[in-house]
Amino acid sequence: MKSLKNQITVALIALVAIVGVVDSLASYWLSRRQIGALLDVHLQGAAVWMAAGKVGAIGASGPPQHSVDGFVGQIWKRGLEQPTDDTDPEVLFDRAAPEGYSVERIGGNLYRIYTLRKNDGELTYQVGQPIAFREQTAGRTALQSLAPAFILIPLVLLAIPLIVNRAFASLVHAGAQAESVGIGRLKPLDIPDVPAEVRPFTDSINRMITRLRSGIEAEKRFIADAAHELRTPVTAMQLRVDNLARAPDESARAERMTELREAIARASTMIRQLLSLARADAQLDQASTEGVDLHGLIQKLVVDILPVAQARSIDLGAGRFEAAKVRAREGDLRMAVRNLLENALRYTPAGGAVDIDVYPSGADVVVRVTDSGPGIPEASLERVFDRFYRLHAADSDGSGLGLSIVKSVVRKYHGTISLQNRSDGHSGLIATIVLPTQHNGTALDAR
Repeated sequence: MKSLKNQITVALIALVAIVGVVDSLASYWLSRRQIGALLDVHLQGAAVWMAAGKVGAIGASGPPQHSVDGFVGQIWKRGLEQPTDDTDPEVLFDRAAPEGYSVERIGGNLYRIYTLRKNDGELTYQVGQPIAFREQTAGRTALQSLAPAFILIPLVLLAIPLIVNRAFASLVHAGAQAESVGIGRLKPLDIPDVPAEVRPFTDSINRMITRLRSGIEAEKRFIADAAHELRTPVTAMQLRVDNLARAPDESARAERMTELREAIARASTMIRQLLSLARADAQLDQASTEGVDLHGLIQKLVVDILPVAQARSIDLGAGRFEAAKVRAREGDLRMAVRNLLENALRYTPAGGAVDIDVYPSGADVVVRVTDSGPGIPEASLERVFDRFYRLHAADSDGSGLGLSIVKSVVRKYHGTISLQNRSDGHSGLIATIVLPTQHNGTALDAR
């Protein structure tokens, strides 16, 4: 696995090394040019001094290799073959050299010469300097100018790993905290000094930890509630078995067998709804969703439940029944609508009616179940969605999970569910589900 810290360290060291080398070469080249230009100015200045009669100001007497600045000065007069003044008799410049700067080889050595003429060429002033001396002076000065770079660049190269390690220290600390996160310790990472670029990532981890903690706490509550609620039907079955064993005759045995079957049916219903609730709470996998035809799904549900309605003399019918599609898992929607219908049938008295509507409404699909039961007190309209909540404590038929399952499914698909008592002069309840037809940017054709 590649280390980001090592990659950054190596990249910075390479960058500083390359920049340092390029900068040193450029500085060396520029320094040599500047020293050369400065020496040229000195040559010109020396010629001007000679023209002003200040010959003694040029260098020291003797050969140029022994002089401090290497300057050689000569003054020529028209008509004479030798200079009238010469600071180095061993060196003789070409008096016919063009005015200004020129280069001349004398005795195997190259000289940089500046020529100045006065009085219409009557007098010629020449000042020269060995190019080797100039190159040596320029090189030595340029190298001296690089001394700070030779010191600073190694220091920077040594400092880079220290700086990078310090910058990553907060990430190392965050990693150590993340290692300690577990089921028994779901605390957000406490890293206030994390770099701003990493803050969104750490914040997302903290949000994930918060969601996990909430989910685990909800699961713990659910398990505790389920264990408590299952205790009742299991105890009832145990009592029914004991009663069956003590039955005095065949008639009592048949009666108690019926009671046992009813207790087993209630326990089976509760277990089935607990499993349904677990499926409803499961995280949604987008790859498993599809376009679900609610119109056809509800038609099949009505056919399945119709015998139950007929057995209780309940009129199960459809009102506004239009084609509508949503993107979801068909099993989830079937489970939610079935629980609504079963809930309506359970509380609707014999001779009553349960109507179901399904239709598109703008960008949503509406599923509405209307019954003619007793309704729900206004104070309990929201509480009935709580798990294991029963409106009537003595109600042994229900498990208090049906509406919780419906709410979990609807919330998973970013929909809403609402309950309201009928206000059309009849008693009963209206349960309305609203689901978006477009989920995660995927639109569905309702036709």
